[in-house]
Amino acid sequence: MSPTCPTCAAADETVAVRKALLDSDRPLDPPTRELLSLPPEPGGTTGAAITLFVLAGLLTLLGLHTLLSGDGGGSSDPAYRIGYRYGVFLVAAILLGIGLAVQSDHRSRRSDTADQWPRTYEQWQQLQQVWRETWLCRRCRVAFLPAASPAIPLAQFPQWIEAVARQGDRPGTPTTSD
Repeated sequence: MSPTCPTCAAADETVAVRKALLDSDRPLDPPTRELLSLPPEPGGTTGAAITLFVLAGLLTLLGLHTLLSGDGGGSSDPAYRIGYRYGVFLVAAILLGIGLAVQSDHRSRRSDTADQWPRTYEQWQQLQQVWRETWLCRRCRVAFLPAASPAIPLAQFPQWIEAVARQGDRPGTPTTSD
């Protein structure tokens, strides 16, 4: 059973925010989807860094295969044989270094904004819990926590869930410190 909207007192148009984002029968418009989406987890690995780490791993496997196969590269020149057998490890190390640099740059840019919240995974979990408990009224275009809050306009949704998560004063949840 859906909760009733605090604004229009109807329950037939209310849906959990997480379900509204997945609803293919009545999809939300892109700006609304962006407002209602859960903020990304802090400290996550970037796509570019993941790609570089995977490539470095694959090259390392290729290098191990080359070493174990005993193929020396077919040349009598010792420098060529060393490059053939171990060069792929050098390229993998370079890719790994670039991946670590990309990840470090991403984290430093995130830490540059001192007022950014959530900063820790635990804070993000608090934010996620509030987000999972929030409902949307499609008729009024407001968000609310059932029996715990007044309805708020969707434009204020990101700031509102952050404020509620920071307070930790949702009914039935213990208070947590920042």
